[in-house]
Amino acid sequence: MTASRSLSTTELCDFVDLNFARRLEMAETVTADHVKALQRFAPEARSEVIAGGTAIFGGANYPSNQIVGMGLYGAVSQADVNRVEDFYRSRGVPCRIVVSPLTDHSLMKLLAAGCYGITEFNSVLIRRLDDSPLVEPAAGVTLERVTESNAAIWDRVIAQGYAEIAALPEGLFLPFATLTGSMNFLARVDGVAAGGSMGAILHKERIAALYGSATIAAWRRRGVQTALINWRLWEARQAGCEYAVVMTLPGSGSQRNMERRGFRVAYTKVVMVRNWPEAQENET
Repeated sequence: MTASRSLSTTELCDFVDLNFARRLEMAETVTADHVKALQRFAPEARSEVIAGGTAIFGGANYPSNQIVGMGLYGAVSQADVNRVEDFYRSRGVPCRIVVSPLTDHSLMKLLAAGCYGITEFNSVLIRRLDDSPLVEPAAGVTLERVTESNAAIWDRVIAQGYAEIAALPEGLFLPFATLTGSMNFLARVDGVAAGGSMGAILHKERIAALYGSATIAAWRRRGVQTALINWRLWEARQAGCEYAVVMTLPGSGSQRNMERRGFRVAYTKVVMVRNWPEAQENET
């Protein structure tokens, strides 16, 4: 009988260790370019790096006021947590800390001792881009890159596509419409604006981030979402990306759709929130 051989960590397919998690979390981490873009629409937008994570404030009604990556680069102290809390409390919004399961245990101990609650779980899904051929869209579906000329239409279409889930403020996506490295596309069906998607290529990490996409209800089941996913995967591969990453709610239709397209869950992270009495009305 031949003895089976144990695989080393380096031989495991898509094994997610701390270094890989750091790469993946960059997909949700804001950069200086993101902040500058936000400041065109919200001059009060700011960011700050604390304990390896990047905290972003994009305005009182910005839906992603949170810190990402905290504790992935070493231990976290109480002073670090205090800085994050001051960053958000001074701006009148809840303190949201996105916690990866690979974060240093010191962060969890500090949050457990504080007044934090879990408000959300997020599935992080990955797909290797060894084979991402260009797949032509379904009949009648065309895609175009977002530019200054069609950015307003793209922003409006995505907001309409999400309207059944939540009412989004006008212009929410405009700051990121034409950022360098973006993979933002507007989809049309028979020439009519029908859907849109967002994405970004992180060259240093060789990661392609697939962000939100939506289709107006009247144009669903025409292949819009499939086209938007396939085109971004193909473009990411052409740019030299090794993996694509997307974040969804666990067990959601979005997760199911991404797994059908070859993605798998890498890990699940949690969003920990602390509220202040004065910030309740700004919580999203």
